[in-house]
Amino acid sequence: MVTERLVNKASELLSHRLGRRGFLVRTAVVGSALATSGLDYVLKPQSAYASVCGSGSSCSSGWTAMCCTIHEGVNQCPPGSFAGGWWKADGASLCGGKARYYIDCQGECTHCGCGGGAFCASHCLNCRSHCADGSCDKRHVCHNVFRYGQCDRNRHCSGPVLCRAISCTPPWKWADCSDASATDNATRTHSASCLSGWTHIAKRYTALGSQGSVLGASVNGEHTSGHAKIQHYVHGRMYWSQDTGAHYLIGRVVHRYDVIGQNHSPLGLPTSDAKRLPDHGLAAHFQHGAIYERPNGNAHAIWGTVYTKWHQLGDQTGPLGYPTSDVVDIVSGGVRATFVHGGIYNGPDTAAHAVWGPLYTTYVGLDQQAGLLGFPRSDVTVNADGVGSHVRFVDGIVERDPAGEVHSLWDAVGTAYIALGADASPLGYPTTDVETGSDSPDGETFARFATFVNGTPTLSGSITLAPEATTAFGVWGPIYTQWQKDGGATGALGYPISNVTTNSDGTQTCTFQHGTLTYNP
Repeated sequence: MVTERLVNKASELLSHRLGRRGFLVRTAVVGSALATSGLDYVLKPQSAYASVCGSGSSCSSGWTAMCCTIHEGVNQCPPGSFAGGWWKADGASLCGGKARYYIDCQGECTHCGCGGGAFCASHCLNCRSHCADGSCDKRHVCHNVFRYGQCDRNRHCSGPVLCRAISCTPPWKWADCSDASATDNATRTHSASCLSGWTHIAKRYTALGSQGSVLGASVNGEHTSGHAKIQHYVHGRMYWSQDTGAHYLIGRVVHRYDVIGQNHSPLGLPTSDAKRLPDHGLAAHFQHGAIYERPNGNAHAIWGTVYTKWHQLGDQTGPLGYPTSDVVDIVSGGVRATFVHGGIYNGPDTAAHAVWGPLYTTYVGLDQQAGLLGFPRSDVTVNADGVGSHVRFVDGIVERDPAGEVHSLWDAVGTAYIALGADASPLGYPTTDVETGSDSPDGETFARFATFVNGTPTLSGSITLAPEATTAFGVWGPIYTQWQKDGGATGALGYPISNVTTNSDGTQTCTFQHGTLTYNP
């Protein structure tokens, strides 16, 4: 019959082309070989793009299925198998015109010698001959019994070929294989729907070393999300767009990016790979922010004005350290993020400012932006003496004196202190927070005050807000000392209604509710 003659002729041609027996001998295959010849490709030639899966994709073709078809999309040897050998196809379009490598994943066996020499089909773990059920990859699974032998050569017992893993990187660069070359160009177009073509991401992945890279094996093909292409891998993902190029994410960084919505999040697309930092942390940068993973800790995302401020301060090497939260919205308006040593706050009517160290601890104790101080209006600022520091807020100030003591002033007392020059004023540093006292018999009339010291007790002072008043006033130096001797606010003079002022003749005056004190040096 014509068909029989054609098949015989095709078989003869294939035998001359491949020299399967000679090839297997040259590559030191373990045991004898029983192989199918892939007649579908010979009898029914087709272009590389005739279908997604290429030529010989039917079960009757005799070829072995791709691993990603039977292994949940993962392009590597499944559990219960190992790399037994490889061959290549030159000029593969799926690898940019370069060689494409096919790695046979052999089934593992409980023992050898059941009628097949070094092969043992009947005792092979999880390896039963059947057809794959991919969208178009219907090739055989655990059917062909032979072994090329360049990989995992210490194993002397193997079962049928479970599946084929594909790579554009030579297998000896990422697996326990030799570089003994073998070529079978008949497999040049073999593919599956779970494998990607030669894309921007595939080029970058190959440059990184394919399965030998930090990403590991690919998982299914690329997919589109918005303006981005995304490829999943065992240990991470890679993202590509026309504007950002191809960049990969790994570790907790990729998990955090996934949680906040990937390229649809406020971060946008990655503009760098996830890279290890000198302290073993991990960081990746994006169009509008970054994700940082602490050494042995969690990863968090920061973006927008919060990221800009953190970056200005030196990122994780600055005074704030690594982030301990993402950027979060505040119910009353604005956003914030916390860090190992502080926080950054951006209010509805204030720019982003950073608070850290003991000043931050005090601010947190006062309920942060929801408390008495409101949002910060400055970062931590070193005072004029070069030792102390402060942060100004919408409704007050927090000061840290040279001895490390921290006190906070708010409302009218804080406003008055700032107006007088804060730590640079004649009052100097505060020695208390704002305190509340009663000066009426019924105990229902309250005043607010804070005390200060500027060098010595003789230069101490206070800022006092009288009951039902809206403005606080400062009293210091000899006038403050005398006022206290006279009973202070509960004495004959009552509350101050002016600050201490210096007159043209050098005298100092302060007016109270019921009189005036004047100091003549």
